[in-house]
Amino acid sequence: MPKNNLTPDIIEGILARIPEGFIHQSTLAEHFQAYKDAVNQVVAAGKIGREGKHLYDPTRLTLDDMREYQQWATPSLPRMRSDLTFVDKPILERRAARERQLDRDSLRVIRALQPTGYAETERFPPLSEDGRILRRLLEHKILRQVDSLIFDPLYLSESTVQHLVEQRYGTPESEEILVEAEDSAKAWEALLPQAGDVLRSDAQDGPTPKDQVLARTYTLRTAAKRLGAHVETLEHAIEAGHVASFVDPGGQTRFPAAIVETALSDPEMEALFTGFEPLSIRAIALVSGLRYSNIYNRLAVEGINRAAPTWGEVRGKWGLPDTLREFREILREKRAERRIARRAARFEKQERFEQQRRHERERRASLRARLVAAFPDWKHEGRIEQQLFLHLGPPNSGKTHDALNALVDAGSGWYLGPLRLLAFEVFDRLNERGVACSLLTGEEYIPVPGARITAATVEMFNPLKSGQCVVIDEAQMLADPDRGWAWTRAFMEAQAPEIHLIGPPTARQLIEKLASAAAMPLKVIEHERLAPIQVARQPWPLTQLPPRTILVAFSRRTVLDLKYELERMKRRVSVIYGNLPPEVRRRQSDRFAAGETDICVATDAVGMGLNLPADYVCFYEVEKFDGQEVRLLTPAEVQQIGGRAGRYGISTAGEVGAGNKRDLAQIDRLFHSEPAPLTHARIAPTVDDLAMLPGSLADKLEQWASLESIPDALRSALKTADLSEQVELARMLTNQEVDQLGLGRAMKLVSAPTRENIRFYWRACASAILAE
Repeated sequence: MPKNNLTPDIIEGILARIPEGFIHQSTLAEHFQAYKDAVNQVVAAGKIGREGKHLYDPTRLTLDDMREYQQWATPSLPRMRSDLTFVDKPILERRAARERQLDRDSLRVIRALQPTGYAETERFPPLSEDGRILRRLLEHKILRQVDSLIFDPLYLSESTVQHLVEQRYGTPESEEILVEAEDSAKAWEALLPQAGDVLRSDAQDGPTPKDQVLARTYTLRTAAKRLGAHVETLEHAIEAGHVASFVDPGGQTRFPAAIVETALSDPEMEALFTGFEPLSIRAIALVSGLRYSNIYNRLAVEGINRAAPTWGEVRGKWGLPDTLREFREILREKRAERRIARRAARFEKQERFEQQRRHERERRASLRARLVAAFPDWKHEGRIEQQLFLHLGPPNSGKTHDALNALVDAGSGWYLGPLRLLAFEVFDRLNERGVACSLLTGEEYIPVPGARITAATVEMFNPLKSGQCVVIDEAQMLADPDRGWAWTRAFMEAQAPEIHLIGPPTARQLIEKLASAAAMPLKVIEHERLAPIQVARQPWPLTQLPPRTILVAFSRRTVLDLKYELERMKRRVSVIYGNLPPEVRRRQSDRFAAGETDICVATDAVGMGLNLPADYVCFYEVEKFDGQEVRLLTPAEVQQIGGRAGRYGISTAGEVGAGNKRDLAQIDRLFHSEPAPLTHARIAPTVDDLAMLPGSLADKLEQWASLESIPDALRSALKTADLSEQVELARMLTNQEVDQLGLGRAMKLVSAPTRENIRFYWRACASAILAE
């Protein structure tokens, strides 16, 4: 391989393809030029790890793993082409591919080689099932064999396995077999005096001078392993002239076995070998029993480089042993003790956590039981005096007209709707009929002298002052995650003798279930649409909108943009959207009703029962943002909004359409689809519920929602409301402000219908109330 310069990417690629996951920098130096800068860059980037002159892949090895491997593994470079590209894929990719491709039995045999990555052939008897599988794996070179060792080439290099074989049989080590076979016996014989007379503990004397030298000496690597040091440490000792060594004919540095064996029993001799061994401050602190900061400061006092203290500099100090081997042994014991202590601490922490969880479960179960016990008993003696009327039908079927007549006949009570625009429309309608009616919404109160009827948004209803009749419009809102609780409260807590609910047929099943749960007498009145309606056959572009059209969009910005665009086309335009002041909305609606404008651009507020005399409803868009995501309109929404077309008594028929063919096809499909029936009404906490719960008002609301304290008998019909907006508003009140208001007023304040973009206005209103 040519000596090319390395880049950080190539170094990272080399380590990713070495089975053992590490390599010594000297191996790189043998094959490449100018590699150190690239090594420093890739280490600094955190892509590889480094200890001394060893580099390792941190995605596969921990530092401790690498230290253990380097004691016995001798990895080699992966296969590379002359242009420094790699022949094989990274080890992890190859392992993953093998897992996908091989059958379960083959993988079982491969895993039997772990944790070392190799095993003796005798472990797999030839006639056994595993033996047959092994032969197949060897034939396909998925596993490899060197002598009597079977190994996994995705965990060990062949050089490592060759070294294991040589160690096992006392043959020359991997570096030694690189010595050319033709080395003269004379050259080896000349080294016998330097080799000495002492044999290595693991060697037998041989017949040739070469065998005798090998048997009487240690290489750098085997000596380092014997003494528990790194190869670099011994190289420094040689450079410093502390220990005797020589180089054999094959270029291998060797130590006489006599001095290595002496070092094992003589601390001073051992120190000559191991004095340059680098240590970490953390390891020194662990063995000495002192704190890290204490060792850090002591190194400074001794004038020792704190970035790289060596064994020779600290040996025998601060309670440290005399030999590096003892230091290593104590370090292993201390680390083992620390691991045991950490496991014990983790176990204790887990036990505390489990106890806390048990306590929390018990606490929550207790709170849930108390809340369920306090759940309102909707069955009471007063139900026998009440009558519930359920008006079902599509838009333009006279439901609201009949219910309002019943309210007028009763003489007192409430009209409850979802929008202030709708409440204002009923307020106008009744007063125009000569029926005194007040208006109450979250933003305004218009009392009318002598009025015994109030038109209100549903959140403003006071059940204790129900009057003789309560009309609850848009009953499908019972199932609304955010505001449905207000409809449920009005329905189930109203004390009037007559209660009229107005909604689509999809609400019937749910309302019947709730009425039954409350033992409330129910009469269903079905209404038929009074004017026919159909879906247009052709789309209506903006340039071709017919007069008396409601153009529907789903944001204030889009409504105003459409108004501007249509006025540029010389069309006369009214606009209606939720935040429009009532007096402005009334003027806009009146202009459209009087024919002063021929187009009304509106949001889906028109679907909530607003009485606009339109012949046509055109959907400018068929998707809307519902507070969480942009989604396609539902069949119920299309039918509710589209049903505004063709008002009885004003138009002979109605028509629903869209601005382009694609949207028209969607509208046609949705308009004729069967809407899903409502399944669950929503509930919110009472003041008494919140009083049972600890913490701030926001904490109380969150706990109540998470406890879902609904009696089992009602779980099929009720769900807790989405209180996220109330929680956000509650966070804008301090505990002192909640105390000043009282829990009841504070709850009423945070229950006002708001959105994120008007919370600042809500806070201003709250401040004004607090200042009163």
